[in-house]
Amino acid sequence: MEETVEGYVDHIIFRNSENGYTVACLIVDGEELTCVGTFQTLSEGETIRCKGRYVEHPSYGHQFSIYSYETVIPQDSDAIERYLGSGAIKGIGAALAARIVRKFGEDTLRIIDEEPERLSEVKGISDRKAREIAEQVEEKADMRKAMMFLQKYGISQSLGIKIYQKYKQDMYRVLQ
Repeated sequence: MEETVEGYVDHIIFRNSENGYTVACLIVDGEELTCVGTFQTLSEGETIRCKGRYVEHPSYGHQFSIYSYETVIPQDSDAIERYLGSGAIKGIGAALAARIVRKFGEDTLRIIDEEPERLSEVKGISDRKAREIAEQVEEKADMRKAMMFLQKYGISQSLGIKIYQKYKQDMYRVLQ
């Protein structure tokens, strides 16, 4: 039976870099839930809403097998700090994430998207590093949008990743 769960990725237990098969620990309503599925772009600290079903693995026990998911934009300062500090964005660790969120609060993600140069207002971030952070966030968002677009046509996550990696933004033109 299909179910939908929402939570944040506490940690990645295993990831196959070739096909994106991932085992992750998701925190749902304060409880740990082992999730399995194909996610190339999944990062620790991200909040996701996923569809799947509960299964009983003979060796690993109770798991949630995910066949589709979407990233949920963090809404509060704690979730934003957890996401930024998770290593999802190269160059931002826990301490820098805390400084960024302390400076911009719940407006942090809007600042990164719309006014990335303002990141240089935070101690430890140069103009160049601010641009690099903004580029990484934009690339992750592009890949997520591409995966959601491809899922509408029944294309699996693993095939979608291969298509995106080969064509990037030309993917939409090629598929037409």
